[in-house]
Amino acid sequence: MESTRMVIVLPVYNEADSICAVLGEVQETAVRLKLSGVRTSVIVVDDESPDGTGEVANAFAKEIDLDLTVVRGVREGLGAAMLRGLAASLEFDPDEIVTLDGDGQHNPTDIPTLHRAFAARKADIVIGSRWTRGGRAPGTSIGRMWGSRIGNIVFRWITGTRGVADATTSFRVYSPRVVRYLLKTNSARYSGYSFFSTTIALAEAAGYVISEVPIEFRPRYGGQSKLNRREVVRYFSSLSSLRAERRQSFDGTQELTYLATEEIEWLDKAVGWNRFVVDATLKGIQSNRIHRIVEVGAGIGAVTEELQGRFPRAEIDAYEPDLDNFYRLEARFEDRPTVTPIRGVLPLASSGDADLAVYVNVLEHIQDDVEELARAARRLRPGGQLAIFVPALKQLYGPIDARSGHYRRYSQSELRSHVEAAGFVVDRIEFVDRLGIGPYWLSFRFFNKAGVPLKSMTAFERVFVPATRLADSVIGNRGPGKNLVCIAHRA
Repeated sequence: MESTRMVIVLPVYNEADSICAVLGEVQETAVRLKLSGVRTSVIVVDDESPDGTGEVANAFAKEIDLDLTVVRGVREGLGAAMLRGLAASLEFDPDEIVTLDGDGQHNPTDIPTLHRAFAARKADIVIGSRWTRGGRAPGTSIGRMWGSRIGNIVFRWITGTRGVADATTSFRVYSPRVVRYLLKTNSARYSGYSFFSTTIALAEAAGYVISEVPIEFRPRYGGQSKLNRREVVRYFSSLSSLRAERRQSFDGTQELTYLATEEIEWLDKAVGWNRFVVDATLKGIQSNRIHRIVEVGAGIGAVTEELQGRFPRAEIDAYEPDLDNFYRLEARFEDRPTVTPIRGVLPLASSGDADLAVYVNVLEHIQDDVEELARAARRLRPGGQLAIFVPALKQLYGPIDARSGHYRRYSQSELRSHVEAAGFVVDRIEFVDRLGIGPYWLSFRFFNKAGVPLKSMTAFERVFVPATRLADSVIGNRGPGKNLVCIAHRA
């Protein structure tokens, strides 16, 4: 049975009267998880509790044989304690990280349910939610319940975060990659209880997958709530600036992880769209002059299929760095000798034997795109052509771009300058897919969706693709479009 490494993080302050009961339930849960191959460790983050919570937790863990580490720090608030605990959890090389309160309101026996949802949904954050369908909070006062619900509604409305009913709770499972991202953002709004809503807003904006599981939120074992009026005021006052921070996080400067596995599958099935993209990108290129093609970032071969159909006699070197994609690409073309899948990227030194280099929805994934294009120039013979298809309009950058690993969306001037800096002469650069701007903005900026509408393939192929072809042909080169194409040649 394959082993999973789970680290449970409990930030505590003056919870000596409840921590033993919580750790007892954590140990029971750890025993259950072990039966399904999950190894569990616990980190208690104690910020100089006057009642000695850390010492009590350490002593009790030894009694019950619980793998526990106490992380100490000066009292800087709940947000700082959470950050310390999450940073410490990464040292265990975990597969998943669980956070919950030390006062007993979160039931540790719910952790296996969150764990299963985390694995099944391939999520980056799973929230143990009071306010999603099926969640309960018995014993919570009417005022506290409606205060929390209204706080979450206002949070979604002001920040633009969608699809999360309970962004203010700490009961969660995190993937290590989203933890590394959150630690690196170093948001000024991580202080206090605002930590929880801020992390959800920024993670959702960056395209990470967030899901919710209903839980029962229990009355605490002991102690008093540390949520006070000051924290409530801080929470609401931070929301407008948090919305701005979400938009600033769309600048593409952060290190990105490719998360859009569903999107690449969807695009592979969009035959009509892929044909439109290749037609728009290669317009004017004469097939009888093309004998060798270099395709960079071939993925699982959707565009490669179109290239082979358009240039049936040409040799195609299809480069793909992702191992899983490469295996599928290799299997797809194993009986077609004119296509050679190559795992990796273009080498620094090249033979200069290619007639055409193609980058379709690839250049935006590469941080140093000028250096990449310079490699393509070295691979092309003198006069060889470069064909590029990239996303356009910086103001459209949103969760789907971040989720897909895009460093940027291009302007015409930026794309031209980068192509010329790599040693090419630009022959044609123009917008395409003018009809797509509105639906894209509405779906991925206004509603902040982080995935493609998987159920709409038929309508997309039969209605949208013909309509956008017609619109582009009628409008011509007038006005912006959702994407840019560029044709250039090596000087």
